Amino acid sequence: MNPSIEIGATFICFILILVALYGAIKQKREVLLFGVCFFSTLPIMGELFNYAEDSNIFHLVIIMVFIVQVVITLPIRAYDSDRNSLVVALNRKIGYGIITANVCQGILVLIEDINVPRHFGYMHFAICLIMLYSVIRPEKRV
Repeated sequence: MNPSIEIGATFICFILILVALYGAIKQKREVLLFGVCFFSTLPIMGELFNYAEDSNIFHLVIIMVFIVQVVITLPIRAYDSDRNSLVVALNRKIGYGIITANVCQGILVLIEDINVPRHFGYMHFAICLIMLYSVIRPEKRV
């Protein structure tokens, strides 16, 4: 990977992880989703570069997983989750799906040689921990 692209992507990922962490700690749903959504666009771009280099179909599979993650984490407010228990249950399941996708990607980056620097695998684990916190944390009562 080009060192300047790697440094830029690392900086952007770190900022987006901090945004997602802030949203999880302050329990601000839109801020958390903003960080996770835009963090998920970076693996798409990285895998597109990798696919352009070696034309391995495996990169397209990873791209599709993260496109789904971008779509489900778009920071839009289309429903009122405070009053609907079904939406809260669905949010938890979506959170577990995001955790699963990022755990798998983190393990893949760390174990396999897919032309991705190892620190990006640890960043996927950071997103997993943030999402795990947001899924299991106690809800704030106002």
